[in-house]
Amino acid sequence: MTRLETGLKEVKPYLNESWALGWPMILMMFLHFAIGLTDVFVAGYLGTDVVAAVGYVGQLYWTLMILCNGITVGTVSLVSQAHGARAFNGVGSIAAHSLMLNLAVSGILAAFAGLRPDILVRITGMPQGIQEIAQDFIRIFALALVPTYVSIVTSGVLRASDRIRVALLNGSIATAVNVVGCFALAFGWGPIPAMGFKGIAWASAIATSLGMALNLSHVLRGPGRICFQAVTQPLPRCFRNLIKLGAPSALQQTAWNAGTLVVYFLVGRLQDGEITALAAMTVGVRIEAIIFLPIFALNMAAAVLTGNRLGRGDIRGARSGAKATALLCFLIITAPAAALFVCAPQVSALLTNDPAVLEEMTRYLRINMLGMPLMAIGVTLSGALQGAGDTMATMRIIFIGMWLVRIPTILVVIYAAGLGATAVWWSMTFSIAVLCALLANRFRGSEWIAASIDKETKTMLWEACISRGPDPSAGVTYCEPNNTYQLP
Repeated sequence: MTRLETGLKEVKPYLNESWALGWPMILMMFLHFAIGLTDVFVAGYLGTDVVAAVGYVGQLYWTLMILCNGITVGTVSLVSQAHGARAFNGVGSIAAHSLMLNLAVSGILAAFAGLRPDILVRITGMPQGIQEIAQDFIRIFALALVPTYVSIVTSGVLRASDRIRVALLNGSIATAVNVVGCFALAFGWGPIPAMGFKGIAWASAIATSLGMALNLSHVLRGPGRICFQAVTQPLPRCFRNLIKLGAPSALQQTAWNAGTLVVYFLVGRLQDGEITALAAMTVGVRIEAIIFLPIFALNMAAAVLTGNRLGRGDIRGARSGAKATALLCFLIITAPAAALFVCAPQVSALLTNDPAVLEEMTRYLRINMLGMPLMAIGVTLSGALQGAGDTMATMRIIFIGMWLVRIPTILVVIYAAGLGATAVWWSMTFSIAVLCALLANRFRGSEWIAASIDKETKTMLWEACISRGPDPSAGVTYCEPNNTYQLP
């Protein structure tokens, strides 16, 4: 047997495991994409002002989701490690603590958004013509904010505890209700009266609440069911560890989103053809989003698989599995990226009939597609680092890639070199290459493996979510009905 055959034989089990978790995640990402596409499609029939309001409120809504996504990253890391250790009581306790944290945060945000949508409208600088529509959207979406937070975090618990297909089924049902409801409530259907643009918001609110209920029905039962003892006797250290892992992730998303807005601002300050460049970038980003979906799906898969293996104490498997998932993501992304590179003019022509925008969009897509395979590897490895609890280092690297590489490079090419949009696109691809190199270098080391260890107690971070009884010889008594694992 050759070395190549031996290597393939060794990596095949990891690839199979990555694909088993990856394909449901990819499908879930496309379901989320379908919801957003439906909202915009229906809004297009209701007027330009509704389309603009949907876009603005959508960005605001997902900004409010940053804290939820951060907490979910910490939850997935801890739950996947506890599940890998077969500590089902730990899974239930972590889920309970995470839900309490999410309910507190989302409750405050929902109350503020529901009572004072006018403040949010002013802060985001929405045009006067859409402010009234936007406020109606925000009031309805505020009602769905708590269900959305709960739905996201419980979906994270399910996929981190080997119940990804349950999460996929629940997400599919919620998506179907959202898509059908969007049409039915906006335009009317049988006895259902036409609600116009408000129907879009109510469809999302109803579907999200249904998704929450379906997810809760599963996390409230089974071996890793939510531990109600954790609700009545919460552990401060468990909350601390969730925040410790989640806060850097939330800051990371904030830094990246803010940096993206700065890039848009700088492109709008080009000496020549700024409007053309902005149009090309705006549409190009939306085309890229389709290719991003599998990348971010495998990012989440890598987080779960790495956490599971570290929970079992399989450090070698955690490293090899993350490499296999990165390889799988590279293979999945290379083909569509190459196809989009070749067909960029034809794809651009479907979305614009302006010759200047068409030419610039073609350049944008081709230059960015060159960096897409690198992005596939880097983002997947960042998922593995997050699954290991190395969220602080991941945040630092993302911050460096955006604020110390991308933005300064764009400033140089625009103001020092006096170059145009093409140089900006190359700067973006260059920053992706640097970012991925930094993530790969972090992964090559060993510090990330110890990120899941509490330096004070020398135990894994998830273990802070279960406690001993008064008699050490009795082992774990916290949430005992779910327990199949004994602390040493």
